[in-house]
Amino acid sequence: MRARTKSTPPPLTTFELKRDAYGFAVRPQHLQRYREYANIYKEEEEERSDRWKSFLDRQAEFARQLHPDNSLVLEGKIAPPSKEGGLIGEDCNHNEVNKINSKEENGVQRETAAKEARVHKIQIWAQIRPSLGYIEQTMSLRVKKKKDFSDNVLDVVGNGTHLQSIEEAEPTEESDDEFYDVEKNDTVQDLPSSDGGGNAEFNSSLANGASEDVFNPWKEEVENLVRGGLPMAFRGELWQAFVGVRARRVEGYYECMLAQEGNGEDIRNIDAFASDVTNDETKACNGVASEKWKGQIEKDLPRTFPGHPALDEDGRNALRRLLTAYARHNPSVGYCQAMNFFAALFLLLMPEENAFWTLTGIIDDYFDGYFSEEMIECQVDQLVLEDLVRERFQKLVNHLDYLGVQIAWVAGPWFLSIFMNMLPWESVLRVWDVLLYDGNRVMLFRTALALMELYGPAIVTTKDAGDAVTLLQSLTSSTFDSSQLVLTACMGYQAVNETKLQELRNKHRPSVIAAMEERARGLRVWKDSKGLASKLYSFKHDPQLLVSKANLKEQLSDSENIDEMLCSLKGDCELDLPDLNEQVMWLKVELCKLLEEKRSAVVRAEELETALMEMVKQDNRRQLSAKVERLEQEVSELHRALADKNEQERAVLQVLMRVEQEQKVTEDARRVAEQDAAAQKCATHAVQLYAGKI
Repeated sequence: MRARTKSTPPPLTTFELKRDAYGFAVRPQHLQRYREYANIYKEEEEERSDRWKSFLDRQAEFARQLHPDNSLVLEGKIAPPSKEGGLIGEDCNHNEVNKINSKEENGVQRETAAKEARVHKIQIWAQIRPSLGYIEQTMSLRVKKKKDFSDNVLDVVGNGTHLQSIEEAEPTEESDDEFYDVEKNDTVQDLPSSDGGGNAEFNSSLANGASEDVFNPWKEEVENLVRGGLPMAFRGELWQAFVGVRARRVEGYYECMLAQEGNGEDIRNIDAFASDVTNDETKACNGVASEKWKGQIEKDLPRTFPGHPALDEDGRNALRRLLTAYARHNPSVGYCQAMNFFAALFLLLMPEENAFWTLTGIIDDYFDGYFSEEMIECQVDQLVLEDLVRERFQKLVNHLDYLGVQIAWVAGPWFLSIFMNMLPWESVLRVWDVLLYDGNRVMLFRTALALMELYGPAIVTTKDAGDAVTLLQSLTSSTFDSSQLVLTACMGYQAVNETKLQELRNKHRPSVIAAMEERARGLRVWKDSKGLASKLYSFKHDPQLLVSKANLKEQLSDSENIDEMLCSLKGDCELDLPDLNEQVMWLKVELCKLLEEKRSAVVRAEELETALMEMVKQDNRRQLSAKVERLEQEVSELHRALADKNEQERAVLQVLMRVEQEQKVTEDARRVAEQDAAAQKCATHAVQLYAGKI
C-alpha cells in the first residue's frame, strides 16, 4: 500500500497517450505497440484480480474454520477509526475493551503530545491487510536469521536508548495512489496487531515447524497465481509479504537512520546507537563517504522517473529520505545508481518505511554482494550466465564470439537494474513478481535466457558488434508480451534452479576473487606509468600516485646527476611497469560502463522530452484558446456562407419554376395553334371539294 499526501498531481491531458497504467512514460517509438497491448493488459488485470480474490476468499474461509473467534480480523474487515482514537467494530466486546482502555490511551496521547511538538514523528509504516497474513507468515520464515544490525538495534533499545516509535498507519484503499508525507501532521490510528488472537496461534505453529502443513495445500496454487501476475491493487502488499518486511522490521530503526542529521536529543540518541553498532574508525569513514553519496543522490533525484505524477516534491523528499536511510544503514554499499529506481518503485506501491525494509531485503539478501564496491557476486553471476548461454545457444554464442561481443556487455545492465528501464514496465513488474516470490536470483537467469531464445535468431543476422548490441537492446525494450516472457522463462528453463546456480557460482567465485586480489596487489606496486591508459587507470584506482609523481619532479629538478637519475627511473619503470593486459581489460570495462551510461542518458532524455512535451502542452492553453476562437469564427463564417448559398439556390429554383411554367404555357399555346391550323386546313379542303362538285 502506498501512503497518502495532501497534494494531488494535476491531471495530464495526454496521460493515456504518453503514459502506461502505472504512470510511467512510454517511449515515442513504442506508443503504437503499447496501444495494441493496452486492452490485453486490461483483460489480464481483470482475470488475475478475480483469481486472487477467489483465492483470498477461500483462504479467509479456511482461517475462519481454524479460528472462528477471530473471523473479523482474519477477513480483514477492520472498521474506520473513531474520533476518540478507538476502532468501531461489529463486535460489542471490542467496543467495551476500547471504552475501558480509553482513559489510558488518552493519557498516553497527552504525554506524547509534548514530545511530538519537539520531535518530528514519522508516521510512515502500515501493516498489510490481514487477509494476506498466512502468506506473509510463511514467507517470513525465509528471512535469514543472521541479522547483525537487528541484534545490535535490539540491544540498544533494550538497554535504554530512547528511540522514537513509529506508529502504524491504518491502510485504506484510497492510499494506494499517493505517498506518505513526513511533513504531515495528520493523526494516524494504530492498527490491531496481526500477531494477536488467532494469528498468534498461527505464528506459534509456524515457529514449531507446522507451516508446511498449513501452506502446502496452497503452495502450488500460489506459485501459479504469482506466475500469472499480481493484481495492481495487491502488488505492493504481496511484495512486502514475499520479502518478509514485518519479520525484518526493527521498530525505531528507520527513524533512527533519518535522525542522524538532527540535533539535540536525536543526536545524543544516535551517538549512543552508533557506539554499539560501529567503532570510531567506521564512523569516521562513514562520515567521509556520506558526502559522496549525498551528492550523487541529489543528482539522481530529478532523473528518477521524470514527469511521473506521483513523484512530485513530496515524492522526491520521500525518495531522498529512503536512499539516505539505506546508505547509513549499509555503509559498505552506501548508494549506487539504479537503487534510486528500486526505491522509487517501492514508494509507488507502499508507505515509506515499508519501502525501506523492502529495499533492505532486496539489496542485503536477494542481491547480497551485487552492489558492494567489489561487486563480486555480480561478476560471478555474469560468468554463470555465460556458461548457461554457451550450453543452450551455441550458434548465438559462436556468432557473438565472431563479432567480439561479450554477453556481459548486455546482461550486466540487465542484472544490475533487474531489467528496470530495459523491459516495458508491465514485463518488469511481472519478472519482479516471480523474483520476489522465489526469494533468490533464479528468475534473473531464466528471464535472460528467455530473451536470448526470443531474439537470438535476429541477433545472428547482424554483421558487427554495434549492430548486435543495439538490436538486442531495441528488441528487449519492446518486449510487451509479458505473459509470453514469463511463461518462456518459468516453463522453458525449469532446469535452471538455485542448486545448479550455486554449483556454478562456487566454480567461478574463486577465480573472480583471485583476479581481484591480483589486481589489488598490482595497484599497490604501481608508482609510475606511461601512456594515457596507464595514467587514467592509475588515477582511477590510486590517486596517491599523483603525489609520488610530484615528488619525482622535484627530485629531477634538484638532481645534479641527471644520468644517475635516469638510470634509477629506468630501473623503477622496469620493476613497476603495469600489466598491459590488465589495463586493456579495465579499459574494456570502462568502455562498457560508458556505453551503458550513454544509453541511460538517452533513455532519460526521452523521458524528459516526453515530460517537457506534456508541460508545454499544459502551458500553451492560451494559444489553444485563441486557436479555438479563430476556428469558431471560421465556422460561423462558413455557416453564414452556407446560408447565403441556400438562399441563392432557393432563388434559382424559383426562377426555374417560373421558366418551366412559361414553357408549359407556350407549349399549350403551340398545341392550340396547331389544332387551329389543322381545322382551317380541313375547312379549306372541304371548300375546295365543294367547289369542284359545282
